[in-house]
Amino acid sequence: VKDLGDADVVITLKNYYRKRPQPISEAEQRGVPTYVLRSNTVTQMESCLADIFELEAEVVDPFAVAMRETQEAIQKVLSGARVVELSPQSAYIRRQQHQMVREANLISHSRGREPRRRVRIYQNNR
Repeated sequence: VKDLGDADVVITLKNYYRKRPQPISEAEQRGVPTYVLRSNTVTQMESCLADIFELEAEVVDPFAVAMRETQEAIQKVLSGARVVELSPQSAYIRRQQHQMVREANLISHSRGREPRRRVRIYQNNR
């Protein structure tokens, strides 16, 4: 919305929220519910909207969610993004993510420390 007074909720990304820009501060002062997403992915948006609209959470397979997130990230990199960082996962899921990235002829590296260790996907500029 153009005017914060018209907003029922605010949805923002973690990096933007941390900077505490004026619109975020104003929304919090007005008591507008603020939802902070870790990343701009379909999975994160679905989860947020389910919370907002109090939808029944379907039984979610974490492996399937992680593989879907990986496929979305691969598509972003193939479409021109320089790097995409995935959400933290277990060592087993990260291995599967690296395999998917290799099959797409891209490069990936794990970064961070447990339990926040995650995969980053890069273009293969060789």
